[in-house]
Amino acid sequence: MTKSTHPHFDDHGALQWYTSMAEAKAAAARDGKRIFIEFGREQ
Repeated sequence: MTKSTHPHFDDHGALQWYTSMAEAKAAAARDGKRIFIEFGREQ
């Protein structure tokens, strides 16, 4: 599993952030949850 911390703030482990859409979709389907997608870029 490719989990990571949020790149901009510390959520204290409240959420699991995935860098792979396939893994995020599989986890959401397994757990019956929705996916939140955050787009951004480094400046």
